Amino acid sequence: MKKYYFVALSFGVLAAVLMGLNSVFVRFLTTDMHGLQIAVVRLWVACSVIFMLLRLKGHKLDLFPYDRYQCLAIFGFTLNYITFHIGLEKTSATNAMVIENTAPVFVLLFLVAAGLERVRWTDGLAIVMALFGVYLTVRHDFDLDTGNRAGDLLELGAGVSWALFIVGSAAAVKKTQTTLDRMAVLLKILLPCAVVLTPTFLFYPLSVTAVDVSVLLALGVFSTALGYYFWYEAMATVSTVMASLLVVLSVVFTFLAAFFVLGEQVTLDMLTGAALIIAAVILPSLADALFAKRDRQEI
Repeated sequence: MKKYYFVALSFGVLAAVLMGLNSVFVRFLTTDMHGLQIAVVRLWVACSVIFMLLRLKGHKLDLFPYDRYQCLAIFGFTLNYITFHIGLEKTSATNAMVIENTAPVFVLLFLVAAGLERVRWTDGLAIVMALFGVYLTVRHDFDLDTGNRAGDLLELGAGVSWALFIVGSAAAVKKTQTTLDRMAVLLKILLPCAVVLTPTFLFYPLSVTAVDVSVLLALGVFSTALGYYFWYEAMATVSTVMASLLVVLSVVFTFLAAFFVLGEQVTLDMLTGAALIIAAVILPSLADALFAKRDRQEI
């Protein structure tokens, strides 16, 4: 594995760690705040952090124009936040996690349909392994037969829209040259989403404590600003399918964080699921190395 690719994967794993903390933060905050209120605050905190970093580095920031891939990412991201959080009111958090993590399947379908990237059979196998791994980690609470069809359908919409965000982001990021360019693209995508979602903040009663504010800041700075930044850094090098699998990897860190922070029980199913997800992330890289070796031998 080439050094630059290993570095990109390392960024992806860091992103997965920070995104994995997201669920723990949000679970804590939902006792006082609505999901959409949390989404709005975390987005504005993340945008503020990214903007200040770009200004400190003296990077020229042009919020306009937007290319079609950035528009696709903005549409997917905004729709994802709306469908995910509204769906979460109508179904369980476990169902939401499993269904939204079908996103890699839709990423694969979009890539094949649009012909944006080469897709191998090993990518499909890795996605199946990852989805089964996610299911195993939460099987004890997963139940589609709850009568909450509307919520489950909204979460499926969250999976499709998340896939649109991934495909649009990957195409936009691969056009960039430097880390500051990628940071600027991230701001261009997050800022319109924050603006569109801000009115929803007023729809629900608000009651926060000093601890809530601290957790919100941590969610915005670490899980959102830094999490997405590291993910975009990985996305500039790895395939779009791999980028989607790195997000699924965050599920592993979610239940680890829940174990250490919230004291939740870890079962054999969870460990097996985690192993499958990790194997799914490793498989495409191993396949690429084997295919490259075979191609060199044929030459």
